[in-house]
Amino acid sequence: MKNLENKIELAKPSLEHRDSFFEAVREFEAEGKSIYMHGEKPNDDFNKVLEKIRNYEKGINLPADRVPQTELWLVEGNKFIGWVKIRHQLNENLLLQGGHIGYAIRPSERKKGYGTKILELALSVAKSLGIEKALLTCDDDNFGSGKIIEKNGGILENKVDNDGKLKRRYWIENK
Repeated sequence: MKNLENKIELAKPSLEHRDSFFEAVREFEAEGKSIYMHGEKPNDDFNKVLEKIRNYEKGINLPADRVPQTELWLVEGNKFIGWVKIRHQLNENLLLQGGHIGYAIRPSERKKGYGTKILELALSVAKSLGIEKALLTCDDDNFGSGKIIEKNGGILENKVDNDGKLKRRYWIENK
């Protein structure tokens, strides 16, 4: 595992990381996954994406099923490594799946300790937002994410059926 301590940080999404972000989008697409781009396509005006991220944090123009969230990017210099979304509160859907914190590491950077680090850093931000006990969920068969959550103090509460797919629900006391 790389030494992650002084090289990486959570940063506000910015134009500085645009090109690397789009490289990561292509990596996700090559896996058959669509990265959440706030309704914009990679060729659209990136400033619109950034504006939506800022608005969602303030609770402005949220879709009906969304709650205010802080989105941060895990970066190393100009390199985009992953994103984390910290939801300021839970709605009925997030209580079952999604939780307070969701994160993703770009495929080429997985299994290097970044998942554990991004969640550790995100928990600190969540604490500053007043989230004393954070809910995290993952698919029952996503063993990597389960390990990351457990390494960060996650205690499995239960598994719930969500449209025929089991979701693990973990709580983390945010100290």
